[in-house]
Amino acid sequence: MTLNSIINMVLRRLVSRAVNAGVTAGISAVAKRGKGQGAGHRAPPARQAGSSRIPSVKPGRRQS
Repeated sequence: MTLNSIINMVLRRLVSRAVNAGVTAGISAVAKRGKGQGAGHRAPPARQAGSSRIPSVKPGRRQS
């Protein structure tokens, strides 16, 4: 083995570890950002048990 091939093996190993660490850090940063966005916004107000999100249609207002 020549010195050149040994250096290439070591560099290849170091670069692959650095890329894997960067990908892992990026994925975890995106995952944290997705969780953190909900904390900054207020939750929608709670609705009463009897009310529905869909408004009821009155008998005289139906369209054909």
